[in-house]
Amino acid sequence: MAQEPRKVRLLDIANKAGVSRAAVGHILNNSGADCVRVSEATREKVLKIAAELDYRPNRAAQRLRGMPTKIIGVVLDTVNLAVFSARLAAIEAEAHTRGYRLMIGQAHHDPDEIKTYLDDFTDHGMDAILCMFDVMQDFRPKLKKVFRGRENIIVHSSPILKSQPCVRVETSSAIEQLVDHLADRGRKKIAIQLWSPSDQLMSIRSEAWKENIKRRKLPATSSLIWTNPEETQKPSREAIDDCIQKLVVTNKADAIIASNDEWAVRLIQGLERHGYSVPKDVAVTGYDNLDIADVIEPGLTTIDQCHAEYAKQALDLVEETIAGTISPTKRLRVIRPQLIVREST
Repeated sequence: MAQEPRKVRLLDIANKAGVSRAAVGHILNNSGADCVRVSEATREKVLKIAAELDYRPNRAAQRLRGMPTKIIGVVLDTVNLAVFSARLAAIEAEAHTRGYRLMIGQAHHDPDEIKTYLDDFTDHGMDAILCMFDVMQDFRPKLKKVFRGRENIIVHSSPILKSQPCVRVETSSAIEQLVDHLADRGRKKIAIQLWSPSDQLMSIRSEAWKENIKRRKLPATSSLIWTNPEETQKPSREAIDDCIQKLVVTNKADAIIASNDEWAVRLIQGLERHGYSVPKDVAVTGYDNLDIADVIEPGLTTIDQCHAEYAKQALDLVEETIAGTISPTKRLRVIRPQLIVREST
């Protein structure tokens, strides 16, 4: 039986470069940073030889020595996959510029599965773990037990435990921008469509809508809030028709703030089916600035969640958490979203 080729060692590179093993370890693995000094010429020579020999760090050995593995675990949501996939792409790009690689697992609204991924990532010596999922109210208490006693975990939207670093996009700011934009365009009855009563972000949007509608001295009746009885992010034709019937036909809404771009696109199509013109009769806004927002006619006014800035703040939290330099007042990083105005308003 053929033998596996022997892995290239630091000593092999050191012998070929004519330098010490400690110098090679410092250059390739950042070991001995306080006591090893190398010239730029030596660094370039070692890096070139390492590439020629196809050297790969022994992550297991690094972990046993307590060294960083330069790997970040990511637990990704599947509920709003289009948005989190775009955010993940931005995080991967930012991580690459900082010398990190990602290992990814998908959660399916299941605390036990999230725990399994956290255990696996911890066992494999991840430097940190990004939990990129919206926390639904129904399993928030279970996650407190899952996260208790774990370190170097950065969460999305809102911390489960008070001590957890967190990065989020400011949802209330997005709703404020949308309400102001629609009011400034002369809309008198601005309604909002929500997809679930149990989703924390939907609750935040609802409260922000009420606050800003009242601030603009517009009708803030509960009849202008429509929540999908199917409690799904993907709209069915029946749900779209019911939303239009209650918000537009019955309550005469002249604008709808949709929960995401897909809902907004389906609402535009549904309104046209019911004989309404967008934006002449009813203005429609989306949320997320997906590619479809710039493809549909009319183009969709929406909210961009600024994934590149989110990724930068998330990686800052990762590095500060690993280094132990993060202060309690800097554990929360908030991204202000951007209003993208197109023809649907």
